[in-house]
Amino acid sequence: MNKKNVLAALAIIAVSGGLLAASTFAVLHFVPTPVPELHGDSKRQGIPAMTLANSKIPILKVESPVPVTTVKEYLEQTMTDEDIQQIYHYFDNIKVEAEASNRKMTDQEAKRLKVLKEQYMYEGIRPHKPLPLKEGNYSFYLDLSKAAYVYPKRLLTDEELLQYIDWYSRVDFALNKRIVKPQPDTKDISEADALAKAHDSVTRLFDVDVSKLEVTASYHKFGPGQIGEWVVHFQPYNAERLQASGETYFMYDVFIDSLSGNVIDTTLFNSNYKRTPITAPMKEQIKQDHSWIDAARTIVREKQGEARVITKTSFIEDVKYDQRGVVAISISLEDGNAYIAELRYPEKTLRCLIYEPAPKKK
Repeated sequence: MNKKNVLAALAIIAVSGGLLAASTFAVLHFVPTPVPELHGDSKRQGIPAMTLANSKIPILKVESPVPVTTVKEYLEQTMTDEDIQQIYHYFDNIKVEAEASNRKMTDQEAKRLKVLKEQYMYEGIRPHKPLPLKEGNYSFYLDLSKAAYVYPKRLLTDEELLQYIDWYSRVDFALNKRIVKPQPDTKDISEADALAKAHDSVTRLFDVDVSKLEVTASYHKFGPGQIGEWVVHFQPYNAERLQASGETYFMYDVFIDSLSGNVIDTTLFNSNYKRTPITAPMKEQIKQDHSWIDAARTIVREKQGEARVITKTSFIEDVKYDQRGVVAISISLEDGNAYIAELRYPEKTLRCLIYEPAPKKK
């Protein structure tokens, strides 16, 4: 997984309060997916979508007032040092990538889990008892000694699903204490500056109101030179519930060079977008259709506000883009800098705008 995909995954699972941190992505897979078998392992109301090069920019519906989570305070008050050490011991000694189970979580259970997770986070709903962590006379439990869940043959109750949610929140809380997070240097732009730049980029490129979205910012360093980068993620607070009900929602990731302050990547995620893979004949038609180039240039000039002269535009040939249903266009500027505009096929809507600074002279 490349750097951008890793950061996007981390951003997508991040929640306010810092509870679902990198540890969840690396070890836990908290968002319910089929569990391994034991034997085998803006839109601003009333404003229409803006027309751009015969396509429509996705517009985001504004969500309800910003909710407040008390999960962190709850865990700080209820988790003991013994609880934390038990979690450390478990993950230090577990020899599998994910817990096994005697059955998979059903689709119905997974949908209910998403709704209950939001209620746990934002409405203060808690289980009456913690998840049992050893074999016993329980209908649903996690056997820590075997790293395996035991599910009842019936559907899980809301109480049992809340125990599942609560356990992973406790795991995140404990493991997050172990993470040594890189900190910005004095030469890096501040978190406030990064948030402002991200807000401006999403607003300009996609014409959306992000004021009522959940926003998280994280700082990372990469490579031998430990180059700093800010990653800012926007998503609806009720994304889990929207996902469970099948409603469409949008999320945005913005990547910012912490030294120059340049926004190097602004990407849109549409929860229900259906890709249209591009075949060889379709690709030939696209290359003959100059409206794709026009759309990319219009985005860079009018939405990005780029004033430098565009010296060259060209289609990027990559089978990965074709498989994803994306037309990627390179846009070179007079000073050697460039953009890549990724447009969805066939709508010509912007999925991602990437800024590529000119190579530094040695």
